[in-house]
Amino acid sequence: MAKRVIIIGGGFAGLAAGVRLSERGFEVVIVERRNHLGGRAYSFRDPTTGDIVDNGQHLFMGCYHHTIAFLKKLGTLEKLKFQERTRVDFLDAKNGLDSFACPKLPAPLHVLAGLFKLKGLTIGDKLRAFNLSSTLRGKATTNGALTVAEWLKKLKQSANISKRFWTPLVVATLNESPDVASAKMLIKVLQEAFGGGRAASAIGISSVGLSDLYTQDAKHFIESRGGKIQVLARAHKILIRDDQVVGVELTGGEIINADYVISAVPPNVLFEMLDDDLREKHFAYLAKLKSSAIVSINLWFDRPLTDRQFIGLIGTETQWLFNKDAIALTTKPSNHLALIISAANQYTNWTKHQLVEMAMRDLQALIPQSHEAKLLHATIVKEREATIAHTVESDRLRPDAQTPIANFFLAGDWTNTGFPATIESAVLSGNTAAQLIV
Repeated sequence: MAKRVIIIGGGFAGLAAGVRLSERGFEVVIVERRNHLGGRAYSFRDPTTGDIVDNGQHLFMGCYHHTIAFLKKLGTLEKLKFQERTRVDFLDAKNGLDSFACPKLPAPLHVLAGLFKLKGLTIGDKLRAFNLSSTLRGKATTNGALTVAEWLKKLKQSANISKRFWTPLVVATLNESPDVASAKMLIKVLQEAFGGGRAASAIGISSVGLSDLYTQDAKHFIESRGGKIQVLARAHKILIRDDQVVGVELTGGEIINADYVISAVPPNVLFEMLDDDLREKHFAYLAKLKSSAIVSINLWFDRPLTDRQFIGLIGTETQWLFNKDAIALTTKPSNHLALIISAANQYTNWTKHQLVEMAMRDLQALIPQSHEAKLLHATIVKEREATIAHTVESDRLRPDAQTPIANFFLAGDWTNTGFPATIESAVLSGNTAAQLIV
């Protein structure tokens, strides 16, 4: 009989683990509390417009080696569209449209050359950017527990370049402000994305909704190899006997026995599934891991407002604008824009009206033609626990995949993968947990 592995959670981490284990002949059972797969990276159909809406816009990078391999195995990699050269457009009221565009130079010179082309930076800003060259070549560490702001100050980065380049990058990749974000994690991003060759820094965007990118194909992969996926199946308790996991009890009382269990859910959800003594003995750190929110403001207009796929917004409360028509390359434009706020804990209690008003103010401050545009519809998505808060403290709290219980493993972007809590971290964590079982 094949060994049974229960995987709690059907996002990138859980499905990556399920694909790898089912491929190796294990009986995989995935239990997902919601009525759909995708975890914190999913999409849904807007009931008013019929358009696909992501729960939060995700960018991919050429350095996402584990994610690329996962999608290739599923046969869906062609749904990701990568830039030929790294390019990020920025927009502010003073300088208009500006671009961080990397030329065809060896890494990391291509990044430094891209910074030199930014209009809003002084010559001093650009010259001091060369202080990061050793970091990009993988020869720098934080020399201790530093925030991003502290680390940038040590490298003599000005307030101007911090506002125009570093803060947008940090908020987008770490979902936290530079004042509290971990410099260790930013250094990892820089070394992986900008120090690993030009292809590593190429940005990719899914041309389909996030759910269509991977969930159904992963489900088919697992089920075609004898696995089972149960949605609307909430894991209530992880069952432990004689220091071994023996199964999972679902809400309602159903018990599924298992040889191994992988938890691929956020830390707060895992915490609730453990007995008090187990929490205190082995998992007390879970309560100390805080979360950081992302708010997505989806707006539909009566006319197009930009032809760019995505733009970083400088000096506004919303931070990124995504043009869903340009991303999906649809033949039936809907003039759908998604404005994103990362590190958004302070906005999660705002009403829909307040968020839409704020987004409209930002658009009108930066895109003059938006004054004449008519807003037709709006949908708000609040991911209150989009990622862990990447603080200096979280660097030491994030756990390894192996737990003190021999046949119980952890997966999820929040675990100690060495990467920030990204899709790449999630896929890597699922692979790691599966490999430990194999």
